[in-house]
Amino acid sequence: MDQRYRIPPLAALNAFAAFARTGGIRRAAAELRVDHAAISRHVRDLEQILGTPLRNRTTGGLTPAGQTYYSQILPHLEGLARATAEIRQQTPSLTVTCVHGFAYHWLLPRLAAFRRTYPEMDFILRPIDANTAFHATGIAAETHADICYVRDTAAALTLRGLCSVDIARPPVFPVISPEGLAALGGQPETVADLLHAPLLQEEDDAEWRLWFQAQHVPAKTIPSAGRLWQAHITLAAARAGEGIALSNPFLLGDDLETGRLIRIQPTRTPIHNTPLGSYVLRTTDRGWENRGLSFFRDWLLEQISTERLAS
Repeated sequence: MDQRYRIPPLAALNAFAAFARTGGIRRAAAELRVDHAAISRHVRDLEQILGTPLRNRTTGGLTPAGQTYYSQILPHLEGLARATAEIRQQTPSLTVTCVHGFAYHWLLPRLAAFRRTYPEMDFILRPIDANTAFHATGIAAETHADICYVRDTAAALTLRGLCSVDIARPPVFPVISPEGLAALGGQPETVADLLHAPLLQEEDDAEWRLWFQAQHVPAKTIPSAGRLWQAHITLAAARAGEGIALSNPFLLGDDLETGRLIRIQPTRTPIHNTPLGSYVLRTTDRGWENRGLSFFRDWLLEQISTERLAS
């Protein structure tokens, strides 16, 4: 091959273009989600290949040669990006990060049906421990969505700057194992009696406080039978007879039908099974237009509507 037409490595060209576009090594590194040392190395390698400085070490900007080179390669890099995007749109792809309980107990058993409906789609499910920070996941923003549980008290803050749709607002109610109920001596007389029962908490007592508030029961302190971080783990502890857990239909699977868990139903005062928050499907502006997300969003909302679990 004629050495005059030898093309530098694409990684070096991409790093240089990001540096030229953003005006800084660290900003380019943040855009490409790599260490800033990698950007510096790629720019130096490219300068060595070309035999001329591209970055002015004094001002931090481009040299005249760097500016000329950037303007010449930019249309070609944009052409590569467009061609890649077109191919990706032909083969829909989507990565969904999801809170563990919803992913394991409700979504996973239904994914086979989704895959049969969209066999050509590249779909990845990634259960996670906490709400997704889209800029830090390492997943392409345009092919990434997230399912999270958002309490009503935190909805505006949590979803700022993202496109989202409420999937469901499930009722929340306490459950216990048959063994745990026997240890209590049977169903409590009133909702307030639960303040003297072993209550299983997640990372804090916030969910229980909201629930007692919805029941119009003052609760200065919430008795803890253990803090277990995640809702599906509190349910596992409840099945083992360790106490009472708050739950909703998306987390229970067939626990109520099989009798592994029983709903707490006080004998003298009723429980108001009110929602405390919503399951939300969210993504970035770019991700919202993803063809794969459109398929998944429509299927997900139809499934929930059909099963009448949304409220």
